[in-house]
Amino acid sequence: MYMGAYSDLRMDLEDVLPSGDKVVARVRCTGTHDGDFMGMPPTGKSVDFQAIDIVRFGDDGLAHEHWGVLDARAMMQQLGAVPEGAPA
Repeated sequence: MYMGAYSDLRMDLEDVLPSGDKVVARVRCTGTHDGDFMGMPPTGKSVDFQAIDIVRFGDDGLAHEHWGVLDARAMMQQLGAVPEGAPA
């Protein structure tokens, strides 16, 4: 979905923290909204937002579980879909 909406999407690792069988990554996501995103036509606007991913690896070395959060509010504000301002 994101690759279709942001053809130049970059996901740059800012921190990687291993802990046992899990790895936490803090990622900076940037791109230009040049494709359909959740029914929103392309705006041509640039976005810059943060994401955090946690991945659990099995003994086989493969990822078995993933949890992720991203600053969707910041992304949608930058696209003009959500007004700027203090959180409600």
